[in-house]
Amino acid sequence: MLDAKTRWKIWPLDTRAKALADELRVSERTAHLLCRRGMEHVEDARVFLHTDESVLHDPFTLAGMEDAVDRIKRAVNEDEKIVVFGDYDVDGVSSTALMCETLEKMGARYDWYVPNRFTEGYGPNSAVFQKMQDDGCTLVITVDTGIAAIEPINVAQKNGLDIIITDHHEAPPELPDALAIINPKQIHCPYPFKELAGVGVVSKLAHALLDVFPEDGLDLIALGTISDLVPLVDENRFFAKAGLETLDQLNRPGVQALKEISGIKGPPFTEETVGFGFGPRLNAAGRMDAATPAVQLLLTSDPEQAHSSAEMIDGYNRERQQTVEKITEEALAQLQAKEEDLPAIVVAGKGWNSGVTGIVASRLVEKYYRPTIVIAIDDEGNGKGSARSIEGFDLYRSLSKHVHLFRRFGGHRMAAGLSIDEDKIPDLRATLGEEVNHTLSAESFVPTTDIELTLSVEEITTKLIREIENLAPFGVGNPKPLVQIADVPIQQKRKIGSMQNHLKMSVGDAGPLDCVGFRLGHLHDRIQNDANIHLVGELSVNEWKGNEKPQIILRDVAIKERQVFDVRGGKDLQSLTRNAHPTDSLTIVIFQQEHESDAIEQGFFSSDFLFPVEESLTAPTDILFLDLPKHLSDLTRFLNENESFIRSIYTGFMEKGQTFFTAKPTREAFKWLYVYFKKYAPLYIREHEPVITRYQGWSTDTIHFMLQVFMELEFVAMREGKLVVNDNPFKQDLQASPTYQSYEEKREIEETLKYSTYQALKAFLLACMPDEKKQAEVLTDGL
Repeated sequence: MLDAKTRWKIWPLDTRAKALADELRVSERTAHLLCRRGMEHVEDARVFLHTDESVLHDPFTLAGMEDAVDRIKRAVNEDEKIVVFGDYDVDGVSSTALMCETLEKMGARYDWYVPNRFTEGYGPNSAVFQKMQDDGCTLVITVDTGIAAIEPINVAQKNGLDIIITDHHEAPPELPDALAIINPKQIHCPYPFKELAGVGVVSKLAHALLDVFPEDGLDLIALGTISDLVPLVDENRFFAKAGLETLDQLNRPGVQALKEISGIKGPPFTEETVGFGFGPRLNAAGRMDAATPAVQLLLTSDPEQAHSSAEMIDGYNRERQQTVEKITEEALAQLQAKEEDLPAIVVAGKGWNSGVTGIVASRLVEKYYRPTIVIAIDDEGNGKGSARSIEGFDLYRSLSKHVHLFRRFGGHRMAAGLSIDEDKIPDLRATLGEEVNHTLSAESFVPTTDIELTLSVEEITTKLIREIENLAPFGVGNPKPLVQIADVPIQQKRKIGSMQNHLKMSVGDAGPLDCVGFRLGHLHDRIQNDANIHLVGELSVNEWKGNEKPQIILRDVAIKERQVFDVRGGKDLQSLTRNAHPTDSLTIVIFQQEHESDAIEQGFFSSDFLFPVEESLTAPTDILFLDLPKHLSDLTRFLNENESFIRSIYTGFMEKGQTFFTAKPTREAFKWLYVYFKKYAPLYIREHEPVITRYQGWSTDTIHFMLQVFMELEFVAMREGKLVVNDNPFKQDLQASPTYQSYEEKREIEETLKYSTYQALKAFLLACMPDEKKQAEVLTDGL
């Protein structure tokens, strides 16, 4: 057996799919996916598949839009100085660039400003507003930020500096007293789509100001929308899909330079190119220092400046990767020092880089699947942190009830940012734990995988995959479909990659399907070649030298049958546990207590040992039979009585030295030796051993074994150091000798457990377990 690492939620085929498939002339599988995304009506599905500008809503239905447009146009007409105040993530810098390009088209006198995360913190602050005003600025437009900056914005407005807020974060109960606020999440905002990214909100303002949608800025809109993980539905789907097409044109020198320097593949670009290529690099500048190079990269028309900014950003990204690894290791060390199973994780460290706390928090969520907060503390005891959540727990709503703990707090349901005093971190840890315990059940701490399709190997074709690709770009709200392939045989499997940390398999009977599992190489040794496997993954087309072939990118695997692994003769049995998942269990079954020291030398822990003559299993576990039993009945009884707890079986069956003889002495051999003894007795056995060996080729051990049998049967005896023959022995079979019986039993144990073929050994072990035996009988009866 091999457990999946998540709970698989398998969706049946939607009953509405067939009718929709007939209308759209697509496969029923694709129609099912459309229904799952709320597109059960033909027109809705057509709009989804052929998204264009017609999905865009009127920007003036956003609350605050008219006031904002009037004020900005007045500032442009009167040559006022306007400053765009942005945030330092991808959404923030792309919003800043788009707003600046819009003002450029209007002929405005403008500048832009993105705060330094480390010296200024998140969002607007009074000091920078005052400096802007001192420099002649009369209007500030915030992008992707500002909705929670009540005090600095209220002060600025009172001092005569007009502030227009454009934001998309959750709106707190009290809003800043700004000249205008454009945020679809305001309580009374009638805008029909609430899930815009910050750059999406800016695009609406640009549309309203220019009277035309800014198509030339679609690449910026795609970068911010995809990177900010907003749902890719409604307007966001158009922004992502059309934006990727604009990004493909590489009209922006900064994007061209970043692609070349960083080795990003494409065009064509996909949502994954943005999410794992452009996005992390644009984020890196603001995480490691200031976001200024990222904004300059997106705005510049000078190839040389673009190249210089791209090199700086790529360097920041490499530094960011190293910093993340270091902090993650330190955070894991903190957690491993705690013995209790925590409902939530709050870790903090002096000197940690606050720019990467969000990435570290995501790493910890991936490993432990708990709501997580990672906090960086400076020398003065000021903490800046990032929070990441799991399904079912609304971070923003839960922590908003405890704002007294924070100096600053804001964010979304699944992610948040905060500032906190070091001495309040213990209270935050306790509070978050209480909120999680109050909200989530124990089952919630195991992640769920939504599986939208169950397919056979034969159903997976390049045609089907290409058809499903029409649902792209995938992301939040429109996930890349996961498919299940159930109970298929494995044709081949191997580890691949320079570090042998990836897994490649082919499964199915006819025309096997290739499967690739990145970072799943550790599963290779836990999957037996003759097992039937259940797979979950993403469909993909492998293109090679002009040929196309369907494949699946593995996300999870499971084996529901009991597996038997033949590791007889293995010198490094402890490697079985080296790559095991933290929740996996392996019990070391030791039949002969004198082998306990051998197990310890192998690197096993005594807490995992079980001595089957004295103990039984009490919980489900994989088992390793370390050594051979003294009696075969010890093994068969253990398997019979503990079947319900035995998952997979590893067969080590080690022994010290050569216990059994290579060839069993025949009855003719015993007869010949007895005749020899009768002829030459009394005799000194040591003097005759060379002669016997020369005639028969027997080893000394064989001669001594046969002699011991004769003595136990009282056919011969030793008197005064000489062997003598009993003239009138009691006639009895060789089986009456305890030594002969022991030899026969040991030989049977060895032949059954040590020298048998894998298939014979597996059949024997499974036959010892009642349920396995019954299942085998049922299968046989059905043939």
